[in-house]
Amino acid sequence: MTTKLYFKDVTIFDGAEFFRGSLTTDGDRITRIVRNGEIPEAGVPTASGEAALIIPGMVNLHTHVSMTLFKGVAEDLPLKDWLEKRIFPLEAKFISREMCRIAGQWGMAEMLLSGVTAFADMYFFEEEVAAAAKEIGIKAAIGEGVINFPAPNGMSPDETIAFTAHLAEKHKDDPWIFPCCAPHSPYLTDEKYLLALAEISKKYSIPFHIHMAETRHEQEAYRKQRGTREFVRFDELGLLSDRFIAAHSVWVDEREMDIMASHGVTVAHCPSSNLKLGSGIAPVAAMVKRGVNVAVATDGSASNNNLGPLKEAELAAKVQKGTAHDPTVLPAGEVLKMVTSNPGRVLGRSFGRLVEGGSADIVQLRLDSCGIAPVYDPAAALLYASSPADIAAVWVNGRKTVNNGKILTVDMTALKKELDRMSDAVRRAR
Repeated sequence: MTTKLYFKDVTIFDGAEFFRGSLTTDGDRITRIVRNGEIPEAGVPTASGEAALIIPGMVNLHTHVSMTLFKGVAEDLPLKDWLEKRIFPLEAKFISREMCRIAGQWGMAEMLLSGVTAFADMYFFEEEVAAAAKEIGIKAAIGEGVINFPAPNGMSPDETIAFTAHLAEKHKDDPWIFPCCAPHSPYLTDEKYLLALAEISKKYSIPFHIHMAETRHEQEAYRKQRGTREFVRFDELGLLSDRFIAAHSVWVDEREMDIMASHGVTVAHCPSSNLKLGSGIAPVAAMVKRGVNVAVATDGSASNNNLGPLKEAELAAKVQKGTAHDPTVLPAGEVLKMVTSNPGRVLGRSFGRLVEGGSADIVQLRLDSCGIAPVYDPAAALLYASSPADIAAVWVNGRKTVNNGKILTVDMTALKKELDRMSDAVRRAR
């Protein structure tokens, strides 16, 4: 159910800049935005005054939401051991339609409570993820993972590629679900599969979402096998475009960054996951300087333990300042774009922005809490001082999904019972 909203004389971040103004919606669309003024005949305000801030719904551009079931199950391990010794065996036992729906929806609830209104997922049984997303009221860019061997969903690589085309056709006009091509990585997805998926991405104008250059070992092994670096080879194959989402991109050199910028590639930077797995620190400040579109994302709960983008954005900013020994790199306003309009750019439409005619994906925050006030710089207050507790409400496509820290769309008590049943089984299998 959607309602008309009227935010009167509030602080607004529209995905590009902060200003005082008013905004109205009608159903699932934003109808009007004015600066430094009210909107006549707009009705009773939903919120008003300097203590209210509204921002676009945030976009988590890289996650594996159903891996919420494995949060905290494999700690203090390098990526290779984390995957091969802990995660892959657990996935072989527990991945199912039910697991992806229940654990996925639990992760979606965490994202909504953190101000996320859209996320890009890469995993298995993505139709279950899509159904769970529609029920709870969050937008999902779904990608069925393509690997060189039969996936946990039972499909071969060729079958998964055909299924990706099916999803693209089925959801091409869906306001909630946005299919992606989702090859796992250069080392787990053969080039023939990458090329086939690139054709689907081009035909349907949908994102091509893949892990890239995540670890030094990966990059070195690829160079030994192919004689060149990952982005150089992908450029030779014609795989890069402005639809390309490169998750991680930690181990890239200057030539690769220039290639990425020239094709409009978007990087999904996941600092917590990369630091926690000992993979390294992506050269984000250098990417931005070269014109690469950088988004900040969380990765999955099994490697991050948290699906909140503002916490991730804060870490991203501080790490780059520290490694550069320069506090001026990545100012707060620019980093906030990395969880709103920058990831929105690759998904299209009005993701991560507040614009007239765009989707009513809105997050309302309080600026008068102990954690935030006093506010001198709203960008800094939002990035460095806010928490999910400061979120008053969330709307997705005009549908109110969160109010004062509570999910309005699903029975969270019943969902938690289902999650507990599954996590007990995981605990016994460890």
